[in-house]
Amino acid sequence: MKTEEFNYNAESRIVPDDPFELRGKSRDSARMIVLDRSTEKITHAMFSDICQYLRPGDLLVLNDSYMLANILCFQHGDQSTQVALYGHDPDGTTLVGLFGWPLAEPAMTLTSKDNGRLTCTLLEPLPDKLWKAKFEPLELVTPTLVEFAVRIDEVEHPNWEPWKSAPQAYRSVYASTPGSFNIPSAGLHFSSKLLAEVVANGVEVANITLHVGATEILAVRYISEQEIENHKVRSEYFEVGDEAAAQINRALAEGRRIVAVGTTVMRTLETLGAQQEPGAPIRAQSGWTDLYIYPGFRFKLVDVLLTNLHQPRSSHIVLTAAFAGKELVMRSYAEMTDGGEYEFDLFGDSMLIV
Repeated sequence: MKTEEFNYNAESRIVPDDPFELRGKSRDSARMIVLDRSTEKITHAMFSDICQYLRPGDLLVLNDSYMLANILCFQHGDQSTQVALYGHDPDGTTLVGLFGWPLAEPAMTLTSKDNGRLTCTLLEPLPDKLWKAKFEPLELVTPTLVEFAVRIDEVEHPNWEPWKSAPQAYRSVYASTPGSFNIPSAGLHFSSKLLAEVVANGVEVANITLHVGATEILAVRYISEQEIENHKVRSEYFEVGDEAAAQINRALAEGRRIVAVGTTVMRTLETLGAQQEPGAPIRAQSGWTDLYIYPGFRFKLVDVLLTNLHQPRSSHIVLTAAFAGKELVMRSYAEMTDGGEYEFDLFGDSMLIV
């Protein structure tokens, strides 16, 4: 399938720089476009109305990961540079970027200026000015990031100060597990009050973890290939515990809908589904997924998807088209861009596919 079929007029898009709360709005004040797969009807609603589209007994699956600051200072001899971490890979290596440092070369080992025990060895230069690197010991990376790191927004984002003063605004209200290098953003729209209302209406909630990695950076999610089938996404680490697996199995056995909040949850659940033997239960597990979902994919677990409004030619918009149908998805984007009222990307509005 031609990638150009997933283009839309992006020139008139509104792309906010900051989360709703930092713009004086409530989290659940976002717009929400609703796509009904059975009728191909498109409805324009508000996120605060989401209870109208959820049923008692639905299983709402949330990703409880939250974003870390991702830049650390390293040195090599008397030279220093900032290293941005974008995501870990299953082989124990990490995708990184170096900020304006011409001295970088393979096999060079840098030492953290904040924690002398942590080193970063550059292994291989990659396209888009990225590097494959190895941090040792790897288990020191997350605690060092938590204590010392700054955020890439402090270099590129026009309003970086809020990230330092209000990090909670960049997290979902249910986030509890640090580890993502970008925001699992679909759940940002839930306020604590609205989530409580959802539960009070009989919706069950399950938590899984997927740490967003390099799949979320533009160089990876943008499909440069002419055919979508030739694109690849990078691996991301996930965990589905015993309780969540049991909840999923009960919902499947009882014929209740499974609602994925975000493409991260969709990819995690469908990774489990792809491994499932016919008639066998879902197993609790942790591991890595490089599942790339595009039209033609056979969904096994997810019945409803809540997601953001994505960029053209991205792996995310292709995933939504696989779930809802390309014609319906692209028609919805045409309506949103023509109307000029919707906000896009991480801090924008939302899409519910039922």
